[in-house]
Amino acid sequence: MTKFIQQLFSESGEASFSRLGAFIALAFACGWITYIVLHTHILPSLESLTLFIAALYGLGKANETLQRLFGSSK
Repeated sequence: MTKFIQQLFSESGEASFSRLGAFIALAFACGWITYIVLHTHILPSLESLTLFIAALYGLGKANETLQRLFGSSK
């Protein structure tokens, strides 16, 4: 699939779960927020959603960093 969508736009050249998970969460969140705004005409608070997406991405990056520091299990 186009070399896993150019390795998921990764600067290291490898697709990572942190990028894919963050993208899926962001896409879902955009749809969910659009639905809420269209029905209530009020923009909800986005702090917790931002923290969730950042934490998901950060956990993946922390895992990659630990693998580089202590050696990969591959």
